Amino acid sequence: MVDLHGVKVASFLVEGQELICLPQVFDLFLKHLVGGLHTVYTKLKRLDISPVVCTVEQVRILRGLGAIQPGVNRCKLITRKDFETLYNDCTNARANYVGEVVDHL
Repeated sequence: MVDLHGVKVASFLVEGQELICLPQVFDLFLKHLVGGLHTVYTKLKRLDISPVVCTVEQVRILRGLGAIQPGVNRCKLITRKDFETLYNDCTNARANYVGEVVDHL
């Protein structure tokens, strides 16, 4: 577990790189900013961020930590840096959208 924006998030050290659980950070930080996880994957593609697919053992650990739901059998991980890029994109997109709506009122 690592601290991310003051919240404990599940992580793994893979080939010297710290990777965090994408569904968990979506639930904690992004779901109120975007339409759904499919929007996050679209943003990842546009931002040229490639998540890492969890191994079976990592999925078991994430379930045990409560980072993902019990029935989930696959998951993706991203670096902290990639999360910050994604988070900034989501918050800026939301700010731009709200600004456009206000401009039209």
